[in-house]
Amino acid sequence: MLEYIWLDDESPILKHLPVEYTSAAILFSPFIQMPEGWEKAERKNEYEHIYPNDQEVREKGKAVTWKEIMSSCGFQTHAELGLALKTSIFALRDEYAREDLAERLHANLKGDLFYPSEDHISNFHIPALVKVLRYNGSNRFYYSEPIVENSGFLDTTEANLRMVLDEAAAELMLTDEKMDFVFMSVYDSFINVFLAKDENIHDMVQGMGWEAMFCDESTYISWYR
Repeated sequence: MLEYIWLDDESPILKHLPVEYTSAAILFSPFIQMPEGWEKAERKNEYEHIYPNDQEVREKGKAVTWKEIMSSCGFQTHAELGLALKTSIFALRDEYAREDLAERLHANLKGDLFYPSEDHISNFHIPALVKVLRYNGSNRFYYSEPIVENSGFLDTTEANLRMVLDEAAAELMLTDEKMDFVFMSVYDSFINVFLAKDENIHDMVQGMGWEAMFCDESTYISWYR
């Protein structure tokens, strides 16, 4: 089976891939809008930090696009929002951090609006994941968690994907049985990476409703810099 692909910023994403994979896209995990008053009802005291768990996100959460957040914050590009997010979780060295962007983001996340899923594949992607993992006739998907050395095959259902995502560590790879498509989480980040053997994945990404940036020969995993 395909081994987990470790992406570093020493070379472009496409250079990291096995030769059969010709296309890649960075998928922006949606922000999470919970019902009005949800955080106040859940918080035990005014200092407690509350974040919805996976089940709460699926049952009550609504996806909010990066473009919507960019508009409310006055950001011009996805890269500015990416820098704001990475800075706010202390995932950047000082020379790359943008405290001004992080402060602007924080000031605009009001009410019951929360950051996207960090390190993980977004729960909002599950229905589309099922479609893609079954796209070429595969009925099972393969999952791999290299950090905890956990892997295996499961039938491609929403219930099985929910289970894997709920229990996964910070690094996770999913692929269909034929290994035509690959989804990967990215540590200390709010994106996923989508790989395909097909040279043109634009139609599929757009058909799934994913907010994405398509990779070319100059796209690094540190795409926001």
